[in-house]
Amino acid sequence: MAKIIISGFMGSGKTTVGKILSEKLNIPFYDLDYEIEKEEGRTINEIFKESGEAYFREIEKRLLIKFLRMLDDFVLSVGGGAVINNESLENILKYSIPILLYGNPKVFYERIKNENGRPLLNSYDGFLALYRKREKFYKRIPIKVNSEKSAYEVAKEILDILKEEVINKPQKILIKIGSSFSLKNMRFDFSIIDSKIHKIYSERFNIEDYYVVFYGERAKNLSTVAKIYNALSEAKIDRKSEILGLGGGVITDITGFVGSTYLRGINFSFAPTTLLSQVDSAIGGKNGVNLSYGKNLVGTISLPKGAYIDPLFIISLPKREILSGLGEVFKYAILSENGMFETLENALEIDFMTIQKLVYPSIVEKIKWIEDDLYDKENKRVFLNLGHTAGHMFEKVLGFGSVSHGEAVATGIIVSSYISCKNGLLKETDFQKILNLYKKIGFTAEKFEKILGIDDDTLINTLLMDKKRVKEGINIVVPVSYNRVTLLNNFPVRSLPQYIKETLKEVV
Repeated sequence: MAKIIISGFMGSGKTTVGKILSEKLNIPFYDLDYEIEKEEGRTINEIFKESGEAYFREIEKRLLIKFLRMLDDFVLSVGGGAVINNESLENILKYSIPILLYGNPKVFYERIKNENGRPLLNSYDGFLALYRKREKFYKRIPIKVNSEKSAYEVAKEILDILKEEVINKPQKILIKIGSSFSLKNMRFDFSIIDSKIHKIYSERFNIEDYYVVFYGERAKNLSTVAKIYNALSEAKIDRKSEILGLGGGVITDITGFVGSTYLRGINFSFAPTTLLSQVDSAIGGKNGVNLSYGKNLVGTISLPKGAYIDPLFIISLPKREILSGLGEVFKYAILSENGMFETLENALEIDFMTIQKLVYPSIVEKIKWIEDDLYDKENKRVFLNLGHTAGHMFEKVLGFGSVSHGEAVATGIIVSSYISCKNGLLKETDFQKILNLYKKIGFTAEKFEKILGIDDDTLINTLLMDKKRVKEGINIVVPVSYNRVTLLNNFPVRSLPQYIKETLKEVV
């Protein structure tokens, strides 16, 4: 488990819900206001009247941070204004499972309007004005639960969100919000860790020997692998050791490749920290590094011992990284009738609450295509390449890192959809449906405009490096509806630049 912080405006039911969660999870419950009163020896009202709000907020911040530094887990309800201090909010986001109880301010006001012990409660107009002032801070809290329902219904919804999902085939996968806090109780002999994750989260893990990888995709090469081999030798890693890859897709690819080749294979596990790695790179056993000629041209297929997926890592990602992961989620939504397309299409906002609901079904969808073709011999796994033919070409021609993998794949899906539509396989209405969702998620084709100025021969030569090439043709996956795909075998490579440029001209 982990430390759970329940926040929300006055009347949202934080204390009542917190006590129910405490009982169900069998961990202690604390109320921050009560702890302040206990330390001060006077009520919250008295503190406000005698010492002022600024004094109260300083005590609130100090006690909150003290709780977050405790070793034991708990449920803590905090006052409605506790998150308006940036330092307090950053600590909550970094060291706890942060939950916001939200709802209609009118409902909350009706619950508490007759209470006398609230110093900031006067009239409904004042109540509403204070709520609006704090709203921007509340929006930063990722886990949001509507608390207009009964406290037991709210607690049940939170417990459902915190529920652990376990998949055992073809590899062990554990999906749980806050699971990364438990990794400190697990022993790994060595870690390969992304530099950004090391800077933000290093204290969350029990790591002694490690290698920090800088520069993201640019580091995914044989030179980096050689340096890690040497570091493993210096750390005296043997065949019985286990290494952990802690980071995004670059880290899982490198860790899987190193783990499956060092000493002819040692145990390795992943703690994927990006959405892309959680729904794709950490699943299925494909590991590899880039050559100057293209992506993932050297690699292995070897499954990790475990993949420990904590969706909370997503909240620290920049928007571009989230979009990158959503490129693969977008792909899974189109591959089959799994309901993911509708979930995205009907979402009011593509926020954390929407995204975390799609992590498990995304993994299930990927496993469906790989479990009977783990080593990519039966041509079943090929359907996961939807969007990747044009996508990998975009990455190579524009320069690795200039566009994210997910952005390239999502735009590649639009190219595949255009090809399918122009060849009579996909209805125009379904093409528009796919394009509309592409835009709703937040993708844009503007950064791919440079492709329009690149000569066809350069694009063709890059496409001919694709692993799915067959002589002068290529096997390309295309949608035949907004949630079903087919494979076009031996599609002529030399016709692809025209289709790609026509697509970009239409959607830019």
